[in-house]
Order: sequence, then structure tokens, then C-alpha cells
Amino acid sequence: MPTLRWRAAGLPVPFREREGGEIECAPQCPVFEHGQVAAYVARMEIVQPEALRVTRAHKAFQGCARALRSRSGTVGDLYMESFMSDKVSCFWSHSWHGRTWMKILSLMMRYNGLPSVLVGSFTALIMMGLFAGGLLPEISRSSWSHEHWSTWSLASGFIAAVITFLLWQPRQLVFFDRICINENDDDEKFASIFSLAGILKRSDKMLVLWDATWGDRLWCLFELAAFVKSKHVSEQVLLIRPTFLGPCSIVLFGGMFLVMLPLTTVPIPDPARLGDYFILIPLSGAMVFLFITGYFMVAAFRGYFRSVRALQVKLRNISFDNTRCSCCDAGHVQDGTKILCDRQIVKECVSIWFGSSEAFEDCVRSAVLETLVAGLQERIFTRGWSLSVSVPLLWAFLDLTVSHAMGGHRIVAIAQLVEGLVLWFLCVPIFADVGMFFLRRYCQQGASTIHEILENVKVELIGVACFCFVAGTWFFLCSTRPGDERHAAAALFAGVWGTLALGHFMYKVLRKHGQER
Repeated sequence: MPTLRWRAAGLPVPFREREGGEIECAPQCPVFEHGQVAAYVARMEIVQPEALRVTRAHKAFQGCARALRSRSGTVGDLYMESFMSDKVSCFWSHSWHGRTWMKILSLMMRYNGLPSVLVGSFTALIMMGLFAGGLLPEISRSSWSHEHWSTWSLASGFIAAVITFLLWQPRQLVFFDRICINENDDDEKFASIFSLAGILKRSDKMLVLWDATWGDRLWCLFELAAFVKSKHVSEQVLLIRPTFLGPCSIVLFGGMFLVMLPLTTVPIPDPARLGDYFILIPLSGAMVFLFITGYFMVAAFRGYFRSVRALQVKLRNISFDNTRCSCCDAGHVQDGTKILCDRQIVKECVSIWFGSSEAFEDCVRSAVLETLVAGLQERIFTRGWSLSVSVPLLWAFLDLTVSHAMGGHRIVAIAQLVEGLVLWFLCVPIFADVGMFFLRRYCQQGASTIHEILENVKVELIGVACFCFVAGTWFFLCSTRPGDERHAAAALFAGVWGTLALGHFMYKVLRKHGQER
């Protein structure tokens, strides 16, 4: 925060004007200057109405996310994309020192992910209906049969989801510093900075885009302190989204599409030679694909959970004196001019709000630490998330369903639809929860490179075993059954996994109840 021109914002700091209009700090009470500024910011007021500005969320994604990629001084006219408001739907808290591309993908996943899945699923259903009506061409998967086969639902659903993800324009009103703060006008810039606590007070939600650098930045902790102070516990809507979430979700979604593609396209051999066991061909291909790519996903997830553990250690030893801020890094000099220390101002603000900076640090070590860590470990990879990234599985079974229906195998078609719903709605969430459990448990860094590789392989083998169990129950209970027994086999398959899902649900409820006690 530069000291020059603060008087223009109407702040009661001890400035005086020299001849020629030059403004300088008054010689008396240099410490009082920090106190005056801190006292003003701590009031959580808006300096001027123009300081409370918002933008539509999609504005941050325009121009290949130029606002998220640009650095100070290269923002051009981005400020013109914001407008005055009396309330903020969501305040974006983030660090400019993390990986930009991960932050971009995570924000797009947050705002465009659900519309993409819904549009893709709607498109898949439309294509299923068009194929059933004979309006779309079929593919031939065998030389001995003239049955109609569809891959329209899977392919079109995936393409529609990708296009929606890239082009969807979310309209939510958000506060994003790079757009809502005028970097090219000192008066407006300082007014926005002084109003930051007031803006947080008027924000319905705060979205923390967490990465390993977030907890190290002074202003990130200030934003957290202001939000916690300005809201009652029942009103606090603190959303934690790691920047890791966006890339990993996209990779899993694309991987699921590639795993399901052979299920609807692999040629079907003559049953006289291979019988119904041809399904082992796409299943084997899926297992090989998962084994090759799974290693890298396991390594990435283990690294993520390690960083969450590191955050726990960091927040238990949190201190404003250990955080980093730009003014201290620059030696409190900007463009040859002496500037005040942000750290002193922030510490005094927090002392006014919580009684002392140590009291806020204690608050972070208790309630805030629990909220952050629980959010990063357990409230991110939810059932909704696992269903979203695995929805290509459902689209593939829509293709199998309509293909069998068009071939006159109505019982098999109904059975395949039930099997697809069970695999997607029951099996995948359980598989994801079990996988996350082992990834969290075995995330400790290996003592050496060899040991780290072995740890990755160990967790990967557990995942492969779980996949084999899911695929095996489907194969032996359903795929090997003749057509007239398929409906009973599908019912048995649904009953087995319904029972497992109920037991899994009860376990989670009892575990949550035990943690609350």
C-alpha cells in the first residue's frame, strides 16, 4: 500500500501538502500512521460507492482467461468489465504465486463443470432417441450379424460436454481483484484496497482457490480473517477448492471416455469361437489403460494429500510474521518512494477484530484449520464429483441399451440400462471413496525415489484390485448370462451393489457422528 495520495481517498492519515502540490508524510508520529490506516480498514466500511464492484464470472475466462494470466500493469481495460453493486455473490480469494493454468481450470470446473455434464447428458439422451427412431446411421461391429450398434450417445455427449465447458458463460456476480480493482488509477485502487474488509463483509460466499502458496501470503490470511470476523458462524459459507481439482477432474473425465469407447466400438467376434466372453476384450484394454495412466494419477493424488498435511503443520504454527507480502520483499520501497508495511497494518486490523493477532492465530489453529483441512480432504471428492467425472460410463450404456433394443433384444436392453445405472450410481462412488481412503492413508513421502515408486505402485495395485472386483461382479453376474436370464441377473447385480452401497452409507454416517462427538 503506497503512502502517496492516500489523502485523496479521504483517509485521516497525517499527510501535509508542500508547495507545488507534492504530498509527503508529516514528520510526527510515524507509527500512528499505520494505526490510523488500520483503524479505518478495520471498520469494514466502503470508502466510496465505486469501490464495491463485481463482474460476471465468465469475464475472467474471456481471451483465454487473460485476466487470470495477466500481471499487474498489463491488464488493459479489464476494469471496464466490472460494475458497481451493493452485494457480492462470491469473493475469490487466491494467490498470484501458484500455477496459473491449474487455477484457470479449477475455476472453469467450478462454474462450467455442472452445465457441461448436464448438456452432455441431455445430448446423449437426444441422440439415443434419434437412433431409436432410425434417424442416425449405425456402425457394424461384426461380420456375422447385421444388428444395429450405436456409439452416438457416448461420442456426442463427450463432444457437447467439452464445447459447453469451453464456451459456457456463467453469470454469477463475483469479486475478482484483477478486474474489480482499477490498477491504472491510484485513487480508485487505494479506495478498493481500503474497502477490502467491507467488500468481504458484503460477500455471501468466499471461494478459496487453495494451492501450496495460499497460506504463505499475508493478504490471503487477511481476507480469511475479515470474512470470519464479518460473518456469524451460521452465515459463513467458506468454499475451499484446491487448484488441483480442475486438472485432475478433466483427466479423469477424459480417461473415462477413452475407457468406455472400446465398449461401444470393439468388433464383436463370432460367438461360435468366443461366445459372450468378447466383453473381456474391452475390459482388458480398460485395465491396461488404467494401469499405465493410473500410476501418474496416484502420484498426483498422493502429492496433493501430502500438501494438505503440510498445510496442517503450517497452520498449527501460523504467524503473520512468517507470511510473505510484496512490500517486505521490495524493502518497503516502490518506484523509489518509501511505502508503509502491509504486515503492520494487517496485524493491527486483526488485533482490532480479535483482540490480538495471536487470538486470530489461535482461531486459525482451531476452527479455521478444521474447516480448511476437512474441506480439502473430505468435502472435495464427493459423490457428486465422482458421478460427474464418470458420466461417460452412463453414456456408453445408453448406447448399449438402444443397440440391443433396436436388435430386438428388449430384455437385454432393459438389463443393460439397469446395469449401467448400478455401475455409475452405486459402484463408482464406492470405488472413489475407497481409493481416496488409501490415497490419504499412504500419502507419506517415500524415503527414497525407489521407495516412492513402490508406494505409488502399491496404491495403484489396490485400485486395480478394486476395479477387478467391480468389473468381475458385473461380468460373472450379468455378462455371461443368456438373454432370457439377463433381467434376473441384472436384478441380482443391483441387489448386491445396493446392499454394499447401503452399508457404505451407514458407515459414513456413523463415522461422521463419531467425529462430531
